[in-house]
Amino acid sequence: MRSPKQLAKLAMLLLLALLLLCNGVRNVHCSRIHENSVDLHSLIEFNKSITDDPQGALSNWDTTTHFCHWNGVNCTTTPPFRVKQLKLSGWNLGGQITSSLGNLNFLETLDLSYNNFVGPLPILGNLQRLQTLYLYHNRLNGMIPDSITNCSNLANLDLSANSLVGVIPPKLDLLSNMSYLNLSRNSLAGVIPTKLGFLSNLTVVDLSVNLLVGQIPPKLDLLSKLFYLDLSGNSLVGQIPPRLGFLKNLEYLYLGSNQLEGSIPDELGQLLQLEQLLLGNNKLTGEFPRMPS
Repeated sequence: MRSPKQLAKLAMLLLLALLLLCNGVRNVHCSRIHENSVDLHSLIEFNKSITDDPQGALSNWDTTTHFCHWNGVNCTTTPPFRVKQLKLSGWNLGGQITSSLGNLNFLETLDLSYNNFVGPLPILGNLQRLQTLYLYHNRLNGMIPDSITNCSNLANLDLSANSLVGVIPPKLDLLSNMSYLNLSRNSLAGVIPTKLGFLSNLTVVDLSVNLLVGQIPPKLDLLSKLFYLDLSGNSLVGQIPPRLGFLKNLEYLYLGSNQLEGSIPDELGQLLQLEQLLLGNNKLTGEFPRMPS
């Protein structure tokens, strides 16, 4: 027979164990199963829009467990627990991407790449913390909404390999943190925004295989951190801006399969870091300038 003192001590140990279970590793939540209804309802609405889930990616999206434990969902580590990342790449999910995800205002990463999503891009303009948006290799269509420029912390944007139309948002220069931009393999038309050259943190720009027209903006020479530039497979005209030769960090330059004309600027010979250069299928004349010895 245990003494009252021993029973009290045992009760305290059980209580401590329960508290550790509720607040320990992986943020298991016991006191309030879903303390943030906005995030919960946003995810539920997204789940309702899924028409095909052949690999069971969302099989554990059940309200009997906290949404922070659902496949692809990562949350902040302190209460109130908010969705920080939603990563469901390569699950062959079908359906539409609902704009309810735009209510996940603590979201930093949204990766729904390599799926079979259709319909327009979601409206995500309220996501001020969003840093990475990967929706590439889907079947999305329609225009890139201007509201994407409200995601002021966006650094990585990849919408490639979809069926997007319209123009590149002219206010893209508002995304001053942008370092990676890939809009390739769509049906985007119009000109390359001149103000793209004001995004001084850009390291990668891929606008290849679209329907872009006009000239290569000369202000791209302001992108001093750029090491990858691909504008191939469009209908760009005019001459290659000589000042592209000022991009000292450029390693990959692809301008092939356009309608560029004139001679190859001598300044390109100053690109000492250049590893690959593709200029074929244009109307260029002359020879490539010699590299400095």
